[in-house]
Amino acid sequence: MTFSPIFRAICATAVLAAITLAVASCGVAQNSTQKRILSLDKQAEEMKAQIRNTQSEIEDKNFSTFYYISSQGDDLSDGLSPDRAIKSLKRLAELDLKDNDCVLFRRGDLWRGQIKAKKGVTYSAYGKGEKPRIYGSPYDAAKVGKWIETDTKNVYMYDGELPSDVGTLVFNEGEAHAIKVMMIRQEDGSTLHIATGEPFASYRDLKRDLEFYHDYKNKKRVYLCSTEGNPAERFTSIEISPKGNIIQATDNTTFDNLCIKYGGSHGIGSGTVKNLTVTNCELGWIGGSIQSEDIFGRNHPTRFGNAIEIYGGCENFLVSNCYIYQVYDAAITHQHQGDTEERLVMKNVLYANNLIEDCVYSIEYFLGRKDTNPSHYMENILFTNNLMRRAGYGWGKQRPDKETPAHIKSWTHHINNAINFRVENNIFDRSTHDLLNIAAARKESLPTLSANTYIQYRDKMAGAWGSEGIRYVYDQEVALALKDLFGEEKGEILFVEE
Repeated sequence: MTFSPIFRAICATAVLAAITLAVASCGVAQNSTQKRILSLDKQAEEMKAQIRNTQSEIEDKNFSTFYYISSQGDDLSDGLSPDRAIKSLKRLAELDLKDNDCVLFRRGDLWRGQIKAKKGVTYSAYGKGEKPRIYGSPYDAAKVGKWIETDTKNVYMYDGELPSDVGTLVFNEGEAHAIKVMMIRQEDGSTLHIATGEPFASYRDLKRDLEFYHDYKNKKRVYLCSTEGNPAERFTSIEISPKGNIIQATDNTTFDNLCIKYGGSHGIGSGTVKNLTVTNCELGWIGGSIQSEDIFGRNHPTRFGNAIEIYGGCENFLVSNCYIYQVYDAAITHQHQGDTEERLVMKNVLYANNLIEDCVYSIEYFLGRKDTNPSHYMENILFTNNLMRRAGYGWGKQRPDKETPAHIKSWTHHINNAINFRVENNIFDRSTHDLLNIAAARKESLPTLSANTYIQYRDKMAGAWGSEGIRYVYDQEVALALKDLFGEEKGEILFVEE
């Protein structure tokens, strides 16, 4: 392995944690799968608490300059100490940040907007309490603005202008969420509701509770069907997820101990990048805005959105000890179609000790369609000691393509050349479709799987696997297929009976 010292340290921690997990599992090996799932419920709650309460150690490190930002700060200050903290993200963007500087957000505080990170800068937390929150949502629409009753029964218009397409609305901090209505275009010019096939042309066709329509091209207003009265009276909070990355990353940036939520595109996103680190963060309710009106030959818009994404090449990409949930697409991904002449390399990628729940894909990766440059490759890729649960069970199930969820998603139409690719000591707990989707043009590029736990409904989909992307059923033969294709000999396979 050629991982940097920080990668090797995280790997060592992951191995110790994996040993602990294995010991804890011995006593329940003969119990029912249902009891095992209940034990995972408890383990997940413990991981959430641990991640949410991780303390910052950033201030003990040797940075050039520390800058402090607080919701009680003053934008006329220089930000060089907690009692001289700046206040706004706008003021943060104006700071002359340099390589090896560190920005610290005060715990317990909330900012709304986007951050364009600067090269070589670390972003983390100071003080005591909950992680500082960075929300893409411009405001709480239960408290700011008005929901105005329209000429259609039970349909309300939010009076704030929202020019960027909204991915979803989240009510009462996740107790409920809205269902976005998109339109299928017919050859005769008419349009249909994407889920029901009923005629749908405007907000006047909203019928079902919590369905919404966003007229972002013309009136730039959101319309919501609420059968239980005015949304502002019905809910204590309404968060809006507009299109755009909440944080735009770049080279040599670290994001630590932040809570990042309510964005219509990506939580943390970047193009080709080196030395991107995300640790001890919480990311939730990400994605769902329209990527394109016309893409993939579809007669309807395509939505997108990942919690942490690199689109392009990368070197030294670390995501560790994060809690990621309710994402329209992937919790974590490094990806590229490969439609470039420049050779793309994805090198030294480590995802370790993360809790991922209710995302369409827990981990997604792909590199190079079969009609692109065959020299693209991945090297030194390790997914270890992650607890991944309920792929496709979250709010992303409203997407029209139901046959996509998987805990690992590689897409069979990509070459996915890889060297030294390992998937070890993870738990894959149920999926609405594939448990795993792992394919490559050459058998030598497939990852090695070792000591993972697999939980899926009996006779449902195990996934599309191997150099030919053959589909496997999750039955008594699945253990043999895992061994033959991926070398999995130490795995635990559990069946859920419907």
